[in-house]
Amino acid sequence: MRIYAVMVVYNKHLSECPSFCSAKSQSDVQLLVVDNSTDESVQNQEEARQAGAWFLSMNGNKGLSKAYNAAFDMLREKPGDWIVLLDDDTEIPDEYWVKLRTESPDAILLPVVMTANGKMISPAEMKHDIPHLAQSTESITEITGINSGMAIPKRLADTYTYDERLFLDYVDHQFLKDMKRTGEKIRILSVKLYQEFSAEQTDLESALQRLRIQRRDLHAYYGNRSWKARYLVFKRKIRLAFQLKKPEVLWHG
Repeated sequence: MRIYAVMVVYNKHLSECPSFCSAKSQSDVQLLVVDNSTDESVQNQEEARQAGAWFLSMNGNKGLSKAYNAAFDMLREKPGDWIVLLDDDTEIPDEYWVKLRTESPDAILLPVVMTANGKMISPAEMKHDIPHLAQSTESITEITGINSGMAIPKRLADTYTYDERLFLDYVDHQFLKDMKRTGEKIRILSVKLYQEFSAEQTDLESALQRLRIQRRDLHAYYGNRSWKARYLVFKRKIRLAFQLKKPEVLWHG
């Protein structure tokens, strides 16, 4: 079995990325690091080479969709069974790789992704084209999920192009929606990953910058159903205002 792991890194040294450490320890996994970093002090190419990983620099933060498209283009002509998408902040246990090797690449696999405080963030329930957290994997009827740990049969990656209007948010939901439209199966891989959830902001300026990205991505995803984008942005503003104790977030343009 041939497995490729694609990890997009942003302003982190590879040694700080638990998913990098996990993937490089697997002798049958070829790791491809796609570097979206803008911090010039972060130089990952040599560390990737020493670990036997392939390295692709995006020369700045071009967004997640463009990074995935660049990775898929690089892997398109290469033989293989799986492409695994890895976030740079996710703990990947060895059990994940053991179970993946037993799976036939006839469906997209979503592992169970947990936050440090025990909240399940993937897989999730899609209701009226809006993702909702699920209480358990058994309760999900319309499945969606996040990129972290998603295993994609390589035959699908060879023919898929991500929507590059989506910079960061809903890249995963759009991919899974497109796959369901073509009749592809999605299954849950019964192993838990643990992620530092990047949406939990503590700094006001970082939170507002993240909100601006979310707004653009939501409007791109929903298109002429812009009321859904406005509704979700407002919900996120309320959550941020309470989280940061900064009511001025509600008036942020």
